[in-house]
Amino acid sequence: MAVSVAEYLGQRTDIDTVNITPVKLRQAVPCPFMDGKCSKVSKGLQPVCSVRKRNGTMWIVCEHRLCATPKTKEIINSKKREPSLLTEHQTDILWKIASTVYRGDFEKKNIVVNREAPIPIEETGGSYKADYIMRNLAPAAKIDEILLEMQGGGETSSTKSISDHVANWAVLEEPTNEFLRQQLAKPNSIETNAWRRQQEQFLVKGNIVNQTGGKIVFAIGELIYDYLYPRVSRANLRDLRKHNWTLCLLGIKEDKTSPPISGPIPLVVDKERLLFTNYSTFVRTLTDQGGPEPSIFEGNFISLEGKNIKI
Repeated sequence: MAVSVAEYLGQRTDIDTVNITPVKLRQAVPCPFMDGKCSKVSKGLQPVCSVRKRNGTMWIVCEHRLCATPKTKEIINSKKREPSLLTEHQTDILWKIASTVYRGDFEKKNIVVNREAPIPIEETGGSYKADYIMRNLAPAAKIDEILLEMQGGGETSSTKSISDHVANWAVLEEPTNEFLRQQLAKPNSIETNAWRRQQEQFLVKGNIVNQTGGKIVFAIGELIYDYLYPRVSRANLRDLRKHNWTLCLLGIKEDKTSPPISGPIPLVVDKERLLFTNYSTFVRTLTDQGGPEPSIFEGNFISLEGKNIKI
């Protein structure tokens, strides 16, 4: 268990050519990944976008880092809101995903998205929101309607120790990247919580889209993919990439094909972490885990009269 700060306000910490400059908290600072201000800085939180585990794997800790979904932004020095544009970073991530899941000939102009699109729940009268609804408007597109859900990472344990470390770095007379990226012993990524938060919405939204004739794409960080995949791999799910797939698990990882340069850590679709299969079969596999285990009803019990009973 150990992590280090990988990105501070969109600046990677593992190079020393340019020292990262600390920012003052509770002010309007542009987010490096979406059209709007950094929500962490506005709330008085340290703008850590991602951390790196001891083995070098990146774990995203900001909800806006992978591919932010808000359709509007707050105007600086005003409570009013206005439409937010797709940034170059968002367009890049969305195009990489589209290029992976769609077949046939198409261009960027053919790919359209609707952010935070409402998905009504008929039984309750409520609704969920899709991160993205993606369409392929190319003539004779073989695949078109997609619900795209994003979960690049999640929380860490001992978050306060990360915040305290960054705060100590920020007040140094000469804050260096080397100090900022020091490894911290206590924190660790919590993949289980990241999946639990997504699970209900993933199942409900996926079921609605599946019945509507669309497909669901779940773009996830490599650590979440590695958490999920063993739970379904035993079922030997059919590879339907070139056929009528209805679910795609799509891993996102750090792009290490070029030497690191100052700025954000580049991301890429992980070609080794792709699963195109049937949504219904995948869900059955997830829910059909475990078997009979009579031993759980044996052992040391206590009666309601306070007596110890061994069964």
